[in-house]
Order: sequence, then C-alpha cells, then structure tokens
Amino acid sequence: MIQKIKLPVSILVTLVAIVAGGVSQPRGATAPAGPFALVGGTLLHGTGGTPVRNSVVLTNRERIEKVGTVASVPVPAGYERISTEGMTVLPGLWDPHVHLIYAGYPNLQEYLQKYGSQLDTIMPAMAEQFLLSGVTSIRDLGAPLTVLTVKKRIQQGEIPGPTIYAAGPFLTTAAFGPHSIVVTDEADARAATRRLLDAGVDIIKFVNADRMQPGVAKAIVREAHARGKKATAHGRSDAEIRVCLDADIDELQHIGYESPEYPSDIIESIRRRIAAGRPLFWSPTVGTQLDADEIAFDHEFLDDPRNFRGVPQLIAADVRQAVAAYSARPARSDTRKIVDRKIGQLRELGVQLVFGSDEGSFGATAAQATARELEAWVRDLGFTPMAAISRATLEAAKHVGADRDSGSLADGKFADVIAVEGNPLRHIDVVANPTVVIKHGRRYK
Repeated sequence: MIQKIKLPVSILVTLVAIVAGGVSQPRGATAPAGPFALVGGTLLHGTGGTPVRNSVVLTNRERIEKVGTVASVPVPAGYERISTEGMTVLPGLWDPHVHLIYAGYPNLQEYLQKYGSQLDTIMPAMAEQFLLSGVTSIRDLGAPLTVLTVKKRIQQGEIPGPTIYAAGPFLTTAAFGPHSIVVTDEADARAATRRLLDAGVDIIKFVNADRMQPGVAKAIVREAHARGKKATAHGRSDAEIRVCLDADIDELQHIGYESPEYPSDIIESIRRRIAAGRPLFWSPTVGTQLDADEIAFDHEFLDDPRNFRGVPQLIAADVRQAVAAYSARPARSDTRKIVDRKIGQLRELGVQLVFGSDEGSFGATAAQATARELEAWVRDLGFTPMAAISRATLEAAKHVGADRDSGSLADGKFADVIAVEGNPLRHIDVVANPTVVIKHGRRYK
C-alpha cells in the first residue's frame, strides 16, 4: 500500500515553479535580511566617483550600515561574509521604462489577444527575472492596475522582485489591451487621471497625443501636476512631440524614426522651455532598435533559460518562434544615423536623457533588456561606462524621486547591491549576469 504524502502549499508552489522554469530557484523572498559583509571587490558608488579598491559593504536589515575598505571597516562578528574578490560591487540597477506584461513578443497586439488573460502570472515572472539580473528598481510605464498588486506583494516579501514604481494603464484615444484607458475630451481625461492617481499610481502616462482632442493632453498634465505627480508621454512622432511640449510634459519616451532629425520648430520650442528654467527629460530607449538586426538573425540569446524563467512553456515557445519569424522582415538601414542625429540634437539643447530599456518589446526580455540598453549607451551614444552606470543607478533614482534611499552605495541607504565578475568600466556587458544580488538587505543570488 502506497502512503499518500500531503505537502504544504508553499512546497508545492516551489516544485511547480522549478518544473516550469527548468532552473534552480533563488533564495526565497522571505529569507532573512542580512547582516552581510561584502568583502574585497572594487566598489562603484553610483555617483561617478573614483572606484574603491578592496571594499567592504556592511548591510544590516534593509539598509547599508557602512561602506569602506578592508583597512577602515572591520567586519563585526555574526555577519555573513560574501567574498567579492575579483568582482565589481555597484548599486542595484534601475530601469525606468519597462512593461512587465510583455515578454519580448514582436507583435504586442497579437500577444495581448493570445495571453491577456495570463498577465497576473506573467508580471511576477518578469519581476523576478529583473531582480535576478541585478535590476533592483523599475518603473513600469504600461500595465493593468493589477501591477499595483504585484508591487504590494513584492513590498510585503510574498514574491521576489524589484521595487516597482508604476503608471498603471496609459491614457489614449483607442483601446490597446487591458493596459490602456480611452479618453475622449478634457473632462473625461481629467476624470481618468484622477482615478489613476486615487488608485495609487506613481506617474501618469499617455500616448497618441496628436490624435487627442485639443486641450486633452494639457488637461492630463495639469491634473497630474495638481497632485504632485509627473506626466510622461510617447514622442514617437513630431506631431506627438509638438502637442506634448505645448502641454508642458515632464518627460518624453522614444525618439521616433519617421524623420531624420527634429524640425526647427520643435528645436525652438525645446530651447525656449529650457531657457525659461523648465527642464525637459527624455528617455530615448534605443537599445532594441540598434540591436534589431542581431535580435532578428542571431537567436542564440533566446536559448538562455533566464529569458523565460517562470513563464508558461507555451508562451516561451511562442516568443521564440515569433522572434525567429521576424527575421524575414527587411531591416532599416538608417536607424543608427537617426539615433546619432536626434540624440546629438537633444544633448546640444540641454535635454536631460533618462535611462530606460522599453523592456518587453521585440526581443527585449526582462533578463537582458536593461544590460542591452546599457551597452547601447556606451557603444552607440558615446557615454563612458561610468557615466552610463550612473544614469542607470543614482541619476535614475533622482529622476524618479527616490535618491534619498536608493541609487548609490552609501551609509543608511537601502541595501540594493550587486556584484559582477570583472570590470564593467572596461567591459560594460559584465553587468548582464551578476553573481550577487541583494535587494533591501535580502540576498537573492
């Protein structure tokens, strides 16, 4: 007679996840928070300052207790020593433009039609992928309001994931899945914005501004500002940019590829705004576009199991197939020239470029998108590795308004720390797969 064994629900959930993901699990979200001592590696504070050799980082509970060197900071008894010899220690990365509902599928509308009912499973999987890739803070710019539930579950330690700042659904003129809200006129736009703010979103996003009725974009921005929140919008076309600048938008996303450069009237509008002392922020999200040929024709990266950790096998197989099929489409030959020209214009005008990967779009999986964007900032946008790391750590935290607690390695800040093999100041791509990941004092890798 075979005796039946009844396993606890927590163990069953873990076993199911291991079978589905096909890879070993990290330390659970309920693991104790430190105390840890990271000892021996070269440390980058995130501020752009001089690297610290033979560093020590003490973490206790959620916070960094002390940062120094092996000569200046003794390791107290009872601290778990984590050797970072041969590694670089740096703040957990930030990615202020992600979409947890996506998984790299090329056709987003088709993807939502197929898998829109499974988003509450997909979002936690994407969140865990981010965390294990060293991204400890993200800003989601397009998801159903249930993203706030995922945010809360992570905060409470129920599931692993980065700290989330979220826009919830974006406002638009035509429905585009469960992460969009249609607005028609100014009154409708103000009411929808208030509902989102009441729900607890951190920023308001809208798209297709050029198709909105006159005054709608301005009403959205004013409603957000009245509640102390920023508004961001797509800048994929010159027409969108004009409407958004007129609405006094805080931040634009994407650079648009319909024209080879920004026209003179947009340049003059930006110049007047910055001269008046009102900064303009812009997240170009160029990595996926610049890597499009590689993604389309070299599919080896899709065989990395990190890309589909926690994702249902059917979806993972479909993403692989869809990306492979995309290689039949002709590639644009002018992408790099447009990026060079438009980024050059924005920098000359004094626009503040904001890091962000647009994770979830074509081939941009949560496990790899942030690192790919960092590579593009160094390889294609001309940033030094140190400057790019600062943009993806402290500068990103400042932009979101979280730099008091996050974005750099300093006494008293949240213990969001990663360690990578090698030197990212020489080879930025080593940040793609960190050896150590600590978030809010808990070690996940």
